[in-house]
Amino acid sequence: MAYLLSVGIFGPGTDEPAHWGFVIHQTTQRTGELLHTRMIDENLNIFQFEHRAPHRLISQSAWGLCKIRVLDNTERLTVMSVLKKVPAPKGGNENCQNWVIDGFIDLEVGGLVPEGTAEAWGKRIGLPSSKVKNDIGNAWISLNGR
Repeated sequence: MAYLLSVGIFGPGTDEPAHWGFVIHQTTQRTGELLHTRMIDENLNIFQFEHRAPHRLISQSAWGLCKIRVLDNTERLTVMSVLKKVPAPKGGNENCQNWVIDGFIDLEVGGLVPEGTAEAWGKRIGLPSSKVKNDIGNAWISLNGR
């Protein structure tokens, strides 16, 4: 069975950073798995890892998915295991976007995403979702008509 590994982009990213997380789903399904960090203390800027399954791909705040690669089931389980070990941001100026970059670094080390993926995504930190979409090109899957 084939699964698609993507970065899910939520929100416009204009007034505040868009929310990023990893999404794994079968292309024929409307639900998948969201692996991300969510803020649990806004004052201290503390995040916590969350694995949400099932996750509806088309939520109100969903802008799009950025395709990274196709996984088989063994790779899917390995990717999830790697991402669950990536520390969530605690204090400082980091957020969910930085966590995605850290996740890509660990996935690169494990040979699960192409070399240079973390660097390419690092250049997108803080960009509005529309600019990420334009930068991604054909790898973008629009959600909610965005």
